[in-house]
Amino acid sequence: MTTTARSTPDTTPPSGPPGRGGGSRLLSAVDWISDQCARLGMVMVALIAGFLFYEVVARYVFLAPTIWTQDVSVTLQVWFTYLGMAWVLRHRDMIRITAVTGLLGRGPRKVLEAFSLLVIVAFSVMAVWEGWRVVEDSIRLGRRQPTMLELPNWIAEVPVILGFLLLAVQGVAELIRLPSRTDDDSAGGSHFAPPEGADAEPVPPPAPTGRRAAE
Repeated sequence: MTTTARSTPDTTPPSGPPGRGGGSRLLSAVDWISDQCARLGMVMVALIAGFLFYEVVARYVFLAPTIWTQDVSVTLQVWFTYLGMAWVLRHRDMIRITAVTGLLGRGPRKVLEAFSLLVIVAFSVMAVWEGWRVVEDSIRLGRRQPTMLELPNWIAEVPVILGFLLLAVQGVAELIRLPSRTDDDSAGGSHFAPPEGADAEPVPPPAPTGRRAAE
């Protein structure tokens, strides 16, 4: 009696996003950090929903409104907004106008995308520099928010630095990937491409049968 060994399918996810070049550990680490920050942002959104629900119940059911839900919710909103920028850039979900770039070839499109990434990186570096100066002043002067909770200003200013720092690093990673990328993301193809597995050409309708064929 003989036995045959059954092969186990490989379920290990790819190290990098599909359809893109650059599978080095450094680029994968940058992508991983962006993903974790996005997941943290989703947790913050859930917390905000819970805090606001608690405030509604406390205010209108128990007639005991809180003094912290609004301040904490707004602060968390600032945090998840800036922490998600790098993830949005990585997945090419930023708003792009492709009326002109869609008419160009792959080479010119990549040149324009490289220019836009350079602008993003340059602006992010400037935002990090200026944001650090603002946070430093807030800590030195002891600035606080003009609200009932009086949170320190730097709590809502630090995410600006972290968010633009992550955006700059992700922009550099996308610049490194750009020459070796073979998909059409640089033309905005991800917005207009057919779903994965769909046929590139339309399928002709079936031929008429029966009475319609005789007619």
